[in-house]
Amino acid sequence: MCMAGTSHAMTGWVARRIHSAMRNFLLVASIVLLANAPSPLFAQAQRAEAGSDAQDARTDAILAMPNPSTPVPLSNLYSTAPGLEQQIPSPRWGFNVIAPVGYNSNAEQIAHGGTQTLEWGPYGNLSWAAPVGELPLRVSVNGFGDLYRYTQAPDVDVDRVGGSARLQYVDPNNDQAFSPYVAIAPRWEFASTFSNLQETRQDFNVGFNKRFNFDGSFQPVAISGDTSASTVWSFGLTVFAQRRLREPQLSSDAVFVIPSVSYTISQDWSASLAVELLGRWYDRDSVGAFSRDLEVLPIGTIEYAIPAWVFGGERIAKLLGRPALDFQGSYLKVWSTVPGVSFNQWEAAVSLKMGWRF
Repeated sequence: MCMAGTSHAMTGWVARRIHSAMRNFLLVASIVLLANAPSPLFAQAQRAEAGSDAQDARTDAILAMPNPSTPVPLSNLYSTAPGLEQQIPSPRWGFNVIAPVGYNSNAEQIAHGGTQTLEWGPYGNLSWAAPVGELPLRVSVNGFGDLYRYTQAPDVDVDRVGGSARLQYVDPNNDQAFSPYVAIAPRWEFASTFSNLQETRQDFNVGFNKRFNFDGSFQPVAISGDTSASTVWSFGLTVFAQRRLREPQLSSDAVFVIPSVSYTISQDWSASLAVELLGRWYDRDSVGAFSRDLEVLPIGTIEYAIPAWVFGGERIAKLLGRPALDFQGSYLKVWSTVPGVSFNQWEAAVSLKMGWRF
């Protein structure tokens, strides 16, 4: 009986030790898994970053329309933007306003169940550009601010301020020339009414623009310093690499490839189509893990430049900023190696665009 009791005691002790070891193993495994899993805040920030890049692309698509009447900044994502590869004879100032109202299929930018909502987002841009002495270079500086409001999702309202400075090669005798550039672009993002700073970032870009212009018969336009009057079709390619420093982390590297085409339908109507292809690689996180995103964003825009006679003449039309109406649709698709970050989003909007040159 004594031996049997001893045997039962030993069996119970071994069982307790096994149970304790398994419990400790599961605890350690859970800690490791949680440490490697992306935090909800990081996933939310990564989605917001993709959405911010997409919004920049939509805004620049409006500013890139081949409208000969409404002045626009000489800095843009798209190589088909008016005057982007042209030299200017002297410094100039510009101011642009865009007032869009539209539909958003996924305001929170989440994988499933995003809120469909109306949105509006006024945007203002103050720009300055100048030649660099007698060199074939041009410097462009921009400052901007915008607000985004969602009627059915006010929790994701956001305000942004930022700017950019670009140094670009331009051939004064060929506005279709290969045009490399370097740029720096700081940005600050706030919660609604600038109540709380959510993100600070600094972008360093190195890239190039190249465009090919054709007339109405689809014949190449002859090389010159300004081919805008003869151009009906313009095909362009923008490629640049980016280093983004971001707070809160993570910082990242990215490559943008953006083909675009614009079509001048008539004096008042024009159209464009662009596709932003973006790959972004994030720095290692706190446990040494990498992540990456891939984004595809086709954007279609149709613009109607309101004729001057509607406002009573050219003088009043210029005072009002030569208004134009832009009708735009886009689809954003984001694939991410981080669970819960991938999403898609449809947007459709009509915008009033105005511009002044000084």
